[in-house]
Amino acid sequence: MSYTGKLYIATILLLGTVCAFVVLPTPTPTADPLITFVVFAVLATIAQLFYAEVPSTNIAYFATPVFVFASLLLLDQQTFAIIVVLYHVIEWLKERFIDGHRLQAWYIQPFNIAVELITSALIRLLCAWLDSHTLMLWSLAPVLLKAFAAFSFVVINQSLIGLAIVWARGKRWHETGMLKTENVLSDMVLLLLGYVVAVLWEINPWLIVPALSPLVLMYRALKVPALQQEAQTDAKTGLLNARYFNRHYEEEFARAQRFNRPLAFLMCDLDFLRTINNTYGHLAGDVVIAGIGKIISQNIRSYDIAGRFGGEEFAIVLPETSYEDSVAIAERIRAQIETTEFIHAEGVAPIHATISIGMACMSKAIQTSEELMSTADRALYQAKAEGRNRLVAPVPIAEPTPLLSMRGLGSNI
Repeated sequence: MSYTGKLYIATILLLGTVCAFVVLPTPTPTADPLITFVVFAVLATIAQLFYAEVPSTNIAYFATPVFVFASLLLLDQQTFAIIVVLYHVIEWLKERFIDGHRLQAWYIQPFNIAVELITSALIRLLCAWLDSHTLMLWSLAPVLLKAFAAFSFVVINQSLIGLAIVWARGKRWHETGMLKTENVLSDMVLLLLGYVVAVLWEINPWLIVPALSPLVLMYRALKVPALQQEAQTDAKTGLLNARYFNRHYEEEFARAQRFNRPLAFLMCDLDFLRTINNTYGHLAGDVVIAGIGKIISQNIRSYDIAGRFGGEEFAIVLPETSYEDSVAIAERIRAQIETTEFIHAEGVAPIHATISIGMACMSKAIQTSEELMSTADRALYQAKAEGRNRLVAPVPIAEPTPLLSMRGLGSNI
């Protein structure tokens, strides 16, 4: 991490600590702060622990902003700070218990807490200023002011997080995904629902039950497809597991054979995984495997099929792809893996890995899906026998021919 990143994170942590204890006005004080604290602390914690992830993406949706914004409006800053610390700590403990890959660096969760406390403090000041300076006395004024406060909350929160990603991880701003329209809009909807919950809570606490019903439907709508995809994918790489890969492959092979369309099969094998595990540990080996899965996903098209067979072996099916284009895709994957530095721990030299690839294309000599896969597997065996880190492919003609070995084919493909 750069010096600028360390300084920025340290500054946020310091300001967040100050904001946890400073006395600030409460926009809509509740009549019963103790019950409000207990209920919203429980709801915020449940929402943070049970999130829904959109299939085929890395985007996770939390309902937590609903209860965070409602707590911000109803409770004083110190009580609000306890809720924020509570659900973040419980989330951190959950990740440690399940040995998750999230929140591993020590500063991530304290930084998240500090960002929410700073944002809440600024929103409290903004609401107090708006309440004392607005000239709009008509009935919609409170709604518009809270909507503006919710928008400001989103902008401040995402900006603080985005700057951390830029300075601490060396990303460009557009790579952070912060302040994109879809992200701002989704958070705004949740915060406005939090305002509705706060209003209903003051009228009658039981009214928040029907108000929160859409959250349950949204969770189910996202969670069911996510669970279905989770059953089909390999946990480490996000690629299809062997069972579902074979199912999709059989369907694609049958279609290519029926309509006489081109189809290529790539069999890939990570070189020297045992050496990586023995040198750096199995967790480092998992990092490399996950990184290779990501590289494969980035270099294939939406209709291609990629899977992990287990261990260090991967397979890719390329429908509607000529021999030359298949070679280009395979070589691009091989070359990118060769030049990638796999970071597995801070302060430790990155791991360099290579992959061997065997390729087979549909031809008159291949009659079954097993033959196509077997041809690619034999090509992979030759690639490893010739020294690894290379692509080997048979020329797709009617009669079997000697295998063509390729390596480092340049950027003209």
